[in-house]
Amino acid sequence: MLTKKTSAEIFLGLYLNKNYPEIAIKKRKDGYQLELKKSDMRFTLILDEYQSIVKQNRMHIFNKILKSNNLNVLDCTGGFARDACIISSLGNKVTLIEENPVMTIILRNAINNIQSDHIKNIFDNISIRFGNCLDFIRQADKHYDYIYFDFMFNVNKSALPNKREQFLRKLTTNDIRINKEIIKETIQRTNCKIIIKEHIKSNDYKDLNIINIYKEKVVKYNLIDSKNGS
Repeated sequence: MLTKKTSAEIFLGLYLNKNYPEIAIKKRKDGYQLELKKSDMRFTLILDEYQSIVKQNRMHIFNKILKSNNLNVLDCTGGFARDACIISSLGNKVTLIEENPVMTIILRNAINNIQSDHIKNIFDNISIRFGNCLDFIRQADKHYDYIYFDFMFNVNKSALPNKREQFLRKLTTNDIRINKEIIKETIQRTNCKIIIKEHIKSNDYKDLNIINIYKEKVVKYNLIDSKNGS
């Protein structure tokens, strides 16, 4: 029996067909399922699966970078809210900005489908905003303690990312010139600390006033104090 498609499903199908013709989408009971047509790879965002990373949140690098809790954090590259979930689980409030309508709709739908009370409580402290991060920063009248950027970067093909990240990369553009312009304007407009995640071997932001670098095996987090300008 065929079910009537919602306006969101119709929009997602048309938007993907126009902008990302290699990706198909289907509404299922557990959420929206993305599919790469040529490889038949499928992915559904299930936020309850973030319980495994939340359990290890005290071991995450964010617990070293964020010196206290009850912070207001602006996540300018929200994606599927993995990092926002970790930051919120450490006792902070997060405003997540995402400018891709497909990812925004999928994320909001996944939040409605959360089964775990613990994960639901974490997402209660995450506000989802659709739009351009610079437009938001230009108009924001709220103070943020930290602003976070995770521009999707290229990785070694021998280390294939998981399905969630593969679809994120398909739906995200990455232009280092634009990224740096965003960071530079953010520095000039804000009075807080800025965190930029990049590949451990990359030095795309070395010309900025980095006050600390937190390193992991594959990635590093650059900390900038926007009060100092650049």
